[in-house]
Amino acid sequence: MTTRDQIIQAQLTAYLAKLAKLVGFNTVSQAGQHDLPAGGTYLVDLLQHDLKADVTVVPTDGAPAIVAQLTGTSDQTVLFYGHYDTMAPGDLAQWHTDPFQLTPQAGRLFGRGVGDNKGQLMAQILGVYTYLQTHATLPLNIVFLIEGEEEQGSPNLAPTVTKLKTSLLAAVDLAVVIDGSMSQSGQHVLRLGNRGLFGFELTAITGQVDNHSGNTGNVMPNAIVKLNTVLARLVKNGRVQLPHFYDGVPTTTEIPWDLVDALPFDALAIARQLGLTHVPAQRDYYRRLMFEPTFNLNSYQAGTTGPDFKTIIPHQATVKVDCRLVGQQSIPAIEADLRQALASELAAGTLKLTIRGRIPASVTALSMPKVQQIAGIIKSATGAVVIEPMMPGTVPNYVWTDILKVPVVTIPYANFDQHNHAPNENLTETAFVAGIKIGYELVDQLATVIGNSN
Repeated sequence: MTTRDQIIQAQLTAYLAKLAKLVGFNTVSQAGQHDLPAGGTYLVDLLQHDLKADVTVVPTDGAPAIVAQLTGTSDQTVLFYGHYDTMAPGDLAQWHTDPFQLTPQAGRLFGRGVGDNKGQLMAQILGVYTYLQTHATLPLNIVFLIEGEEEQGSPNLAPTVTKLKTSLLAAVDLAVVIDGSMSQSGQHVLRLGNRGLFGFELTAITGQVDNHSGNTGNVMPNAIVKLNTVLARLVKNGRVQLPHFYDGVPTTTEIPWDLVDALPFDALAIARQLGLTHVPAQRDYYRRLMFEPTFNLNSYQAGTTGPDFKTIIPHQATVKVDCRLVGQQSIPAIEADLRQALASELAAGTLKLTIRGRIPASVTALSMPKVQQIAGIIKSATGAVVIEPMMPGTVPNYVWTDILKVPVVTIPYANFDQHNHAPNENLTETAFVAGIKIGYELVDQLATVIGNSN
C-alpha cells in the first residue's frame, strides 16, 4: 500500500465527516441569491485551514464565487472547477433518507449534492490535502474556482471569468473540471469536450382565459393546436428547419473514430435500458450521442392536467425545448433564425419566446500526447480510464477555452448511477476514495504535463 493510500485509509472517517458537514448545508441554487450561503462559508474555512489557501469571495450579479489560490514551486498553474450549489431535493416522499444528512447505506453515501457536486469537489480538495501531508510544497500552483449557480446554467460564470482573467486567473495554464459521471462501464473517464445548450420556451396565446368548449367550440382558437402548428414548422421529419441550425456540425471525417471505437459498448444492455427495439451499432450510437445536435421537447403545459376532466378550450400552451449543440454550431445564428421564423406571431403577441440558456459547445485544444499523459495519471490512481472525445451533456467549459484561452478537460469522480437531480442522489464510497486518489495524482504529475511541449 502506498503512502497516499495509507493516509486516505487512516483518515477516511475524518474525510467522510468533512463531506457530511458540507452535504448538511442547504445550498439549493436560487435565483436572486447574492450572499454566500453557510455551505460556501464552510468551504472558505476549509480551504483556508486545511490547504492554507489564499481565498477570495468574488461577488457576482447572483451567488458569489470562491477563488482559492495555492502557490507551488513551478510556474505551471492548474485550475480546478466545481460548484457548491445543488438542485432542490424535490418530492421528499421519494427519498429514503434525509437529503440534507449524509447517510451511508450499503457502500453508498446518500444526500442531495453528494454526487453533483459536493462529493466530487470535496474529493479534489482532500486530494490536495493528502498530498500536503507528505510533501512540504506543491509542484505547481493551484487555483480552485467554485461557483454557486451551476444548476441555473452558470449565468454569471462567464462575466466572472472575464473579470478575473487578468488578475486571479491570469496564470492558469490548464482547467480541470471535476463534474459529471463516470462511464456506465464503471471505468473512470477523461472527457475532451462537451455538447452545448440552447434552451427556450414557446408559449402560444389565443385568448384571455380558457373557454367552455360547448360555448365557443369552433370559434375560439385552441392554444395547443396553435403551438403544435408552430412546432411542425420548426421540425419536419426529425429535421430542424432553421436555415443555419446544422452549420458547424462535425462531418463524418471530422469525428475521431479511433477514440469512439475504444469506448466501452454493451449494445444489449443499452437497448434494454433505453427501451430500444433494435440493437444500435457502436459508431452510430456514439455519433448520435456525441456528434449530432438535438431538438428535445422536455415539457408541455396546457389545459387541464391531473385526474380532472374539463371541457375547456385552453387559451395558453407552453413547450420547453433544449437543443444540445455540437462542433461549431452558432447560438446567435440559431436564435436569429428562430426569431425570424416566428416573427409574425411574436409581433402579434400570439406567441411568446423566452430564452432559458445559451452555453456553446466546447472542445479542448490539448494535443493527443498530453491527453494520453493525463489519462495515464487517472489510470495510475484507479487502474483504468476511458477517453471520451465528447461529453453528451453540457457544462460551461467554453469559459475556459473561449474566455480564459486555456485548454480544458473534464474528469468526473461520481459513479454513473449517482441519481443527480433525482431523489436518492448518491456517491459510492469507492468513487469518493478513488476521486481523492486521482486528485492527489493530478497534483503530483500535472506540472510535467503542462510543461511538456508536445
